[in-house]
Amino acid sequence: MHEKNIPSVKMSSKRFQLTFDNMHLFQMVRSPVIIFQDYVLLYANPAFIGSFDTSDDNFNAKPVKELFNERGYIQIKNWLDKNEFKAGINLLADIQITADGRKFRWFNGNFVMSLWDGQPVIACYLLDIEEKKRNIAVEQQLRQAQKMESIGRLAGGIAHDMNNTLGAILGFASVLQSETKEDTPSYQDIEQIILASNRGKDLMLNLMGFARRGKYRREYFSLSGIIEEVITLLKRSISKKIKISSKVPDFPIDVHGDPTQIHHAIMNICINSVDSIEGKGAVYIELSSETYSENKAVTSGFDDIETGEYAVVTVKDTGCGMELDTVQKVFEPFFTTKPLGQGSGLGLPMVYGTVKNHGGAVMIESLKGIGTVVTILLPVAETVNETTPSLTPRKTPSDVPKPTILLVDDEEMIRFATKRVLEKIGYKVIPASDGKEAIRIFATQKNQISAIILDLMMPVMDGEETYSKIRDISDEVPVLISSGFAKEDKAEKLLNAGADGFIQKPYDMKTLKETLRKILDY
Repeated sequence: MHEKNIPSVKMSSKRFQLTFDNMHLFQMVRSPVIIFQDYVLLYANPAFIGSFDTSDDNFNAKPVKELFNERGYIQIKNWLDKNEFKAGINLLADIQITADGRKFRWFNGNFVMSLWDGQPVIACYLLDIEEKKRNIAVEQQLRQAQKMESIGRLAGGIAHDMNNTLGAILGFASVLQSETKEDTPSYQDIEQIILASNRGKDLMLNLMGFARRGKYRREYFSLSGIIEEVITLLKRSISKKIKISSKVPDFPIDVHGDPTQIHHAIMNICINSVDSIEGKGAVYIELSSETYSENKAVTSGFDDIETGEYAVVTVKDTGCGMELDTVQKVFEPFFTTKPLGQGSGLGLPMVYGTVKNHGGAVMIESLKGIGTVVTILLPVAETVNETTPSLTPRKTPSDVPKPTILLVDDEEMIRFATKRVLEKIGYKVIPASDGKEAIRIFATQKNQISAIILDLMMPVMDGEETYSKIRDISDEVPVLISSGFAKEDKAEKLLNAGADGFIQKPYDMKTLKETLRKILDY
């Protein structure tokens, strides 16, 4: 039933109201009821108007498009377009309605094709379900948060263990490569092992991003610049049949965190939008800022965020859209709607982890055959002066003929592989399997030890406690913090406390050599 095919109803609104209010169906009068024709509201009964605590002036001849939220309007329009008018045909739908275009309220609606004086109208009988929807949403978000937290812990554990495995492979491969002539087939084979290991490393970094371990830098940056970069890159690589448009404010909106991770997150969402468009379509990117009170956060579906000002990045597309069941799974690692071999299923999980790690939130809304809207919230930065600890290379003790590294790591294969790498570089190595053993060795041999490579995640005594006890013994020996996770939280705390550097596992010979040279005069 198309808009242009609906004949006009020629009656006064006063006559219509008097007739309808005097109907004997008491329940219909007591419950919210609206009637529209030609996609314009003809009548709203007192119960409906009372649901919004406003006057009927706000609903007088109101266009239906302004009455319902976008998703609801499309649903109604699709129903009318697909059905020839016939009295009695109905649509049952949960739908959001607004009086002012800002605050929406949930109703369960029964839309019925009806005749009035021989003219077609749509009568809608409503049931207010705002409280029910809010409770359901809170329960769903709690279950989803618990599920994602569990999957995140699992993903972080898998990534940590895999990084140790890749670290051993990279270490031994680096040593073998250094002992092999470049013009031999063996050298090329080892090169491929290193390349494959680095690809595995990138995969694990994405997995750790989902596990909220993916922020490598902390700085202030403008989201406007990030979005402009994303759009520039997209326009160079996508079909000209897909239109990219944006709306970015003139004033800067700054956030605090890792610009590279945020760039990847927004780019990933945009690429998904482009991939969802078959042939001709559009992707729209908007940046704005909004202040979220506790009430606004709940009504907007972001009830897990802190109150305050947020940068809002919205990516909307006219692609194929998704069913609700699919939308509920898109943040799970390795889940993908793309054909086998065309997606790892780690793109959106990485987006989820990155945004959460920056104190924000992400929401996806989608309709099959209509398109998808992704909304990202990121806390607006409060500018403060940043201080970066200065790293001054420390001289190797003059009485040590060969620099000696105390290598502290609970993983045997990492100790073995790193020991081989360090020896190949030219260091002497004393391995320790945990913090207690490291303290015992350091207490008796501190004058022979040139530097310490200290793993953060260890049983018996973790890296943080071990570092503290090392500094109780001596504050002269440089300490290099090592972890499979990103440089944040404990690592940053130790760097601020005086640790001399950080190296993320897995690393190869070149990376380790360069990092040690930054903290040692050797």
